[in-house]
Amino acid sequence: MDQYLKVVFPTRRLVWIDGVASAWTNRVCQVETGHHTIALGARKRNFSPEYYDLLVTGTLPSDPLVLEFTRADTPT
Repeated sequence: MDQYLKVVFPTRRLVWIDGVASAWTNRVCQVETGHHTIALGARKRNFSPEYYDLLVTGTLPSDPLVLEFTRADTPT
């Protein structure tokens, strides 16, 4: 079953889902129901948290799961 996810970050970045570049920040994307690891990639580590590892279920296109990454003060 399809689920819906929106990754929020101040600038446009690739969203990596389970190690694959799959979407862009600040847009709703589809994922399968289940556990997923969500990150912004390793090229520029100027964000926090490093990643989310969670179960995605019970979402709608009009009510996606929203995950927020914030800018880190110093690159890691």
